[in-house]
Amino acid sequence: MFNYSFSVICGFFVLALLPNQVALAATTDGRWHPGIGDPTVFGWITVLFYAIAMCMSARLAFLQKKSGGRYQFWLFLALFLLLLGINKQLDLQTWFTQTLREAAHQQGWYDYRRPLQVLFIATLGFGMLAVLMRVRRFLADAWRLYKVTWLGIALLCSFILIRAASFHHMDVFIHHRMLGLKFNVLLEIGAILVIMYGIFIKYQVYLRRVKVS
Repeated sequence: MFNYSFSVICGFFVLALLPNQVALAATTDGRWHPGIGDPTVFGWITVLFYAIAMCMSARLAFLQKKSGGRYQFWLFLALFLLLLGINKQLDLQTWFTQTLREAAHQQGWYDYRRPLQVLFIATLGFGMLAVLMRVRRFLADAWRLYKVTWLGIALLCSFILIRAASFHHMDVFIHHRMLGLKFNVLLEIGAILVIMYGIFIKYQVYLRRVKVS
């Protein structure tokens, strides 16, 4: 059953990357349209890293379940990475922002958008924090074994908040360049790499435990 779920997860990710004009999205003239959301080299590299990290996490979840260990954390992480990887090209946040902007104009509350934007970002931040705290409570003292992975997740959540805020006049910050690359690119790819390293460390621990037993 779990092996089947892993295959389905990978299958959906591959399908999401197919050049289907109905499934993928792009932004032109400030509006969301069907197409590729981020056709740049670093856009596709990021998607590739999401796919690799997702498969690594799903694989580790399978091995942990097979050995009777805690596999739920890695399974949920795989699903989280899957959704972020797909959204990298679907660009749903642009569609969401566009829809809200149009609703604000139509319903006459566009002039009050600033407090609502702050409220939305704050709600998103507290929501992510609540989910992370719930996962930590589920792991109990075992969360300390996932420190590197937790760091990567925290960085990735920070990237999500920055991207959400970027649609509310923080574009200057996220487009600031470091080492010739935009800050948001470095933060997103860096966070994924940290997560991959955390999964690799845990995988090595699993292999040593298997050898001893």
